Amino acid sequence: MSGRVPIGLRRRLAAVGDASTPAPAPQGFAQLFPGWNVWQVWQSQDPIEGLGDVILNTGLSLERQLKIWVEDWIKDHAPGAAVADPANPMALRGAQIEPIPSADGLEKLQTRGDVPGLAGALQLGEQGSAAKLWTVRFFNRGQAGAVAWPSDRNYVLDAVYQPTAASPITNSAPPSSLGGAATDALNTAGDAVKVIAIGAGVVLGVVLIAAIVNGSRKASDA
Repeated sequence: MSGRVPIGLRRRLAAVGDASTPAPAPQGFAQLFPGWNVWQVWQSQDPIEGLGDVILNTGLSLERQLKIWVEDWIKDHAPGAAVADPANPMALRGAQIEPIPSADGLEKLQTRGDVPGLAGALQLGEQGSAAKLWTVRFFNRGQAGAVAWPSDRNYVLDAVYQPTAASPITNSAPPSSLGGAATDALNTAGDAVKVIAIGAGVVLGVVLIAAIVNGSRKASDA
């Protein structure tokens, strides 16, 4: 993969021109800033799921799945970044990823049009599935850096925005250790109840099967 930085990206980073600006990400990588980051992400509304995905995503809304995907991608591909709050190990996965109405006042720094193989129309999810464009922000408590451009069969990063002190979106206090998780927990309480109910159903099914097997064995012994 080429390490060339698109001319437009070099110019925009040079225009910022302060000491805190990280080195430009190479082509095919998304810029990660310390502090607030803003992304736009396409998500399939009819995702392709294997058996493991079905189990893990049971009871989870598409919004929660998106938040978990963004958080996991950064965790798996950018070791120096820290989006999930390490001070709150009990936080729900994805709780620190915040969907926002828009990125008004911010300029696009990178787009998938700069990434070979990702420009233009893409099919995400099952054939014929619609896709939804989300704008999200998250706070990186770790180091600046770059991450392999996020994309898989159900999601693709569409744009990375340049943080600026002139926007309250990227110039605000970091989320508290419990704030994001607590708010998110309230919003997903219904999903949690569904997961608990399904889990209880699985356990009950296992108990019933064991009882039937034991009963059959006793009848055979008799």
